[in-house]
Amino acid sequence: MKASSANGQAGSWPLAHHRGALVPKQQATLPMGSIALRYGVSVFEGIRLYRQDSGGVVPWLLGPHLDRLRNSCRLMGLDPLCCDEVPSIIDELVAAQEIDADGYVRVAVSAANVGGIDEEAETALTVTIAPSGRKRWLARGEGIRLGVSAWQRPSDAVFPNAAKNISAYAGPRLALAEAKRAGFDSCVLRTAEGLISEAPTATVFLVEEGTRIITPRLDDHVLPGVTRAWVLATARALGYQAVSDAVTEQRLAAAEEVVLCGTGLEFGPVRSVAGRELSGWPVFPVTTALVDAYFDQVRGRAPATAVDWASASGRAR
Repeated sequence: MKASSANGQAGSWPLAHHRGALVPKQQATLPMGSIALRYGVSVFEGIRLYRQDSGGVVPWLLGPHLDRLRNSCRLMGLDPLCCDEVPSIIDELVAAQEIDADGYVRVAVSAANVGGIDEEAETALTVTIAPSGRKRWLARGEGIRLGVSAWQRPSDAVFPNAAKNISAYAGPRLALAEAKRAGFDSCVLRTAEGLISEAPTATVFLVEEGTRIITPRLDDHVLPGVTRAWVLATARALGYQAVSDAVTEQRLAAAEEVVLCGTGLEFGPVRSVAGRELSGWPVFPVTTALVDAYFDQVRGRAPATAVDWASASGRAR
């Protein structure tokens, strides 16, 4: 399950596009009293930039990421129209910094004005690109030791899980820190009913009976992931049965394969759940097939799977 890095050297990419101008990243700031910093009103997207085998770089699944960003803006009271500028801004940052290697684009839409909790937001758009290759799970073929956290994901009655907002990561950050102190590499959080939801920054997939791929339901307080949608669509195209379903800790630990996936992580194969090594480790044929398809597509060697994020997330356009 190793995936090779692209050709080209990633240097330091110091520029940000912030509030309409290219500036050094350290100048892309918001006031201390801004609504973004006081109340956590800032949505974001992480978008992978992949170097093509034929040369040049391309933002991966940009359309679905922007669909989700617009939805996050609407849910958090921010102006979604700024999202229309993102493709040209990415092109500008790539050209200005002569980027020709894999990178991670972070697009943030924040409430930049100083004000109280009931103030209407003034929307600020910030886009940066940082060098980003493979994590060690793919680069070195390692397996994640996954814990099951006592921390819970909130229901939509507490906070809209479809909003990729910075405040939604405070609890998962605590869960991850606790899991690492306990000797795990990562963890999954549960719902109030005890079902598996998701990892702090990734979706959970498991394999049963060799060909059946399962991921927790969106109703189990899961962020509607772009990579989640890609995996479901690609797995079906490869001939697997791919569904969302209720997942218990026992079902997760009994799976033949478990893998975490997300934009930043790409794929993280799991070797053990709550200290119990998976029966299939280290031979994960389904995960390997998905990883191979992924890198064929992101490098331009195969057509990209069509991903309709709005349909996959259960949200009408």
